[in-house]
Amino acid sequence: QFLGKINMNKIKVLIIPIVLFLIALVIITNLGNVKTSVKKPMPDLPDLIFEELSYFKKEAIGEKFNNQKYLVNFFASWCAPCLAEHPTFMKLREKGVIIIGVNFRDDENNLNAWLNAHGNPFEYIIRDEGDIAFELGLIGVPETFFVDGKVIYKKVQGPIFGDDIEEFL
Repeated sequence: QFLGKINMNKIKVLIIPIVLFLIALVIITNLGNVKTSVKKPMPDLPDLIFEELSYFKKEAIGEKFNNQKYLVNFFASWCAPCLAEHPTFMKLREKGVIIIGVNFRDDENNLNAWLNAHGNPFEYIIRDEGDIAFELGLIGVPETFFVDGKVIYKKVQGPIFGDDIEEFL
């Protein structure tokens, strides 16, 4: 039994310095590898938004908003957070803010019923089965892009409320 304690102590004496040496080695070799985070620049709005026919107006947006600030909001009638942010968009519409709605993978009858029940804050509505969403890297609905011309300068994932748009106004 005494010999067993001596062997365990010898093993501990040998292993502890080796483990400490390996930890120090890992730390020293990684000191020069300081990672910096670089934000990926946001893409411009895809041309598809400006070429698609608007759902109600049956015309393409074209170059109408090239020199203006506006919002592009991905929404759906089946989306509860979209309904939560909807009153904010109705107030923005009253203030003259231009909002382009992109109706994402929605049933046409449900879209019409939803807009009739809650109001339509959108200057244009584009229906999207996923092509536009894919080009913009959409995570899910709602998602709102703050745009100047065709350049996106801010993106909000999830519902937006008054605080999110103060700098926009």
